[in-house]
Amino acid sequence: MKKNQKNVIRILFSIFIGLFVILFMGKFYKTNILNEIKNIKLIDIVFVFFIYLMVYTIDTLRYIIILKQFKIKLNFFELFYNNVMGLFFSSITPFAAGGQPYQIYHLNKLGFDLEHSTNVVVSRFITTMILNLIIAIISYKNVIISLKGTTIESTLINLGLFVSTITLILILIVFSNSDIIIKLTNILKFKRLKKIKTKYLEWSNNLKNSIKFLWKEKIYIMILDIFLNLLVLILQAYSLYYMFLRYTNLNNSFNNFLIVFGTMLLLNMVIFYIPTPGASGTIEITYQIIFSSILKVQKGVFLSIIGWRFATYYLQILFGLLLSFFNLMTKKTKNSELK
Repeated sequence: MKKNQKNVIRILFSIFIGLFVILFMGKFYKTNILNEIKNIKLIDIVFVFFIYLMVYTIDTLRYIIILKQFKIKLNFFELFYNNVMGLFFSSITPFAAGGQPYQIYHLNKLGFDLEHSTNVVVSRFITTMILNLIIAIISYKNVIISLKGTTIESTLINLGLFVSTITLILILIVFSNSDIIIKLTNILKFKRLKKIKTKYLEWSNNLKNSIKFLWKEKIYIMILDIFLNLLVLILQAYSLYYMFLRYTNLNNSFNNFLIVFGTMLLLNMVIFYIPTPGASGTIEITYQIIFSSILKVQKGVFLSIIGWRFATYYLQILFGLLLSFFNLMTKKTKNSELK
């Protein structure tokens, strides 16, 4: 019950911050927010929401392909549910930090070893980080040229590139070398740490074996996973690009898509370190500032971001709640039938 109450508070807090920021932006740009929202077409919201359903589906296929290597078979719905709830918990937790831990917990609850669950979820996260960095570097020059003459905007982009590089290096070091954690426990001489040290050593050795299995023996599977992950990132970026095409005077070109794609990835590496649930409010403001400078318009960008954010954040929270309720009711029905 306490967990459910905390989740409700987080959801309400996220919605409150988001609405406050949107209203503030409306006042700042001297725009009637209600009139603006009326201009957003329902078909565009549905289309962007559908793109995210495609993202969940591809991520589920990624799960199936990787889990198959461990001779684990889980039904499509359970893995689809894992992806939806991963985004749900990222959306309602500070620093968007709740998604991956929940996914590991859920896979373990389904009977998948904790070491393998951690390996699969973190490996997917690392491939995403690597792709983010590669795409960001490729598009960096065009993004910076588009922001020529700006100060805050260029600083945020440069900060995004710096943070994404440092974060990726740190994660790779810790994930691939558990000895670092052991050395840390040796320095911090707490009794509790000594008690869990043995268990951690056993767990980390199993994790190492799991990592070697995936990244050495099944490297072709991980390469396939990287391509599917790239498709996921492209779809996520296209959902925003699509809204810009619909509500601004942006020309439809590969170069413009690459700028939007790269900017989005660079910004997300900074934004999600802001301690609001799912970066609520922060994304709206930051995206407005940066993309207004890039696209040289304000109202159209404002409208695009509101529509995009509604479809990819608020509706996703609602979708997660509905799916969670459906999953709970399904399990109750199965349990009653067994009795």
